[in-house]
Amino acid sequence: MTVQADTGALLDRARKYERQGRPGEAAAAYAKAAEAVEARGDWTSAVAVRARYARALAAAGNTGEAQRVLDVLDRGAASLPGEVRAGLDAQAAHVLAAAGRTGEAARRAWAAMSGFGSLQDVKRAGAAGVHAARLIVKDAGPRAALQPLRELLAQMPPGGDEHRQVAKLLADAERRPDRNYDILITDPGSAAWGRLAAALAVGAHLAVGNGVSWNSLADHDESTGDDRVLLERDWGITDTASWRKQMDALLDAENSDAAIQMVLDQRGRGTDQRAWRDAIVAWCSERDISDQTVREVVELSGQILRYEARFRADGLLPPDGLVESVYGYDFGRAVNMARWGLNAGYCDAEEAEKCVLTAGHRAHQVYQSWGSFSAGYVLGRMLRFDEGEFGEWYERSLAGHRILTEDSESPWRRMAWG
Repeated sequence: MTVQADTGALLDRARKYERQGRPGEAAAAYAKAAEAVEARGDWTSAVAVRARYARALAAAGNTGEAQRVLDVLDRGAASLPGEVRAGLDAQAAHVLAAAGRTGEAARRAWAAMSGFGSLQDVKRAGAAGVHAARLIVKDAGPRAALQPLRELLAQMPPGGDEHRQVAKLLADAERRPDRNYDILITDPGSAAWGRLAAALAVGAHLAVGNGVSWNSLADHDESTGDDRVLLERDWGITDTASWRKQMDALLDAENSDAAIQMVLDQRGRGTDQRAWRDAIVAWCSERDISDQTVREVVELSGQILRYEARFRADGLLPPDGLVESVYGYDFGRAVNMARWGLNAGYCDAEEAEKCVLTAGHRAHQVYQSWGSFSAGYVLGRMLRFDEGEFGEWYERSLAGHRILTEDSESPWRRMAWG
């Protein structure tokens, strides 16, 4: 038997052991095959065999030795042909994953995908891409995995089984199986651009918080009963007339406490607290407001200042930013009121869309940007529910703001304000 034939038999045996789940015996066979290849001076092939040897060692639980073998191979990787480098990256991903170095493993698998892709080796590129996607989710978790999964999927040829597997991983990450709230969901069957989409995006805070599609009015899960329960429990809505009354109040920005906007309107261009309080007192005096109410609205101005300071620290406002209106809180809820009313059967699709477009138009008249709208929405929500605690209401609202301003798939990133 020739040396080459003997090497081929060793490799076949090693692969057989791998298929049988006998990694220790596979590693021993790969080691012998590598020695045989090296003996005939075929260093390029030896690297490929040694990489398989390292993977078998890792599978057998000997990750320390596997990493040492990998380190030696990596030192000479730059001079290797592209196919061998891609193969080394693919095996390295398995070794590093077994050693708990998941982030590095994902990067090596991605590199293998790119390497095989440049060689037009579609099958191995796809396998490496799926491996990279699984490692990304394991390392980063569903939320942080969204953007890299999107980028990875964009580099894979569409239509193949591997592309579908990665697309499913992305869809699962978007659905967040660990929770059903504080997640950006875009309905692929509904428009994500245009006038209606821009108006629907005004309601995205609540959509993200509730884990529903921001760009769809119709509930495809047919949860009519759920929306009717929600409307009756939280809004006292039991029929079309009561729904219309609440919708009109939201569209006219009359659902929130009018004192909040009055206080904001008394502030001039500066941030001087004393001047602001004096302006509030003067406004109240002209209207014969009771002393108790005056004290309450002056205290409200101090509460607003505290929220604005926290907003600046957390990025909800720019360093010198102020909230000029809380009408956005009503407009944002109006979009969702249209969704709930449609799914509860209290309005038809045409009326729901008309309400959404009105809410979007009025929000665009009041605010100058998605960021200023978001700050106004969140302040209105905090003054209604949080009561200065900076508790769960605030943390959830801040999470929604960050998702909508940072996620590249957010409508706030993809559509200009107005």
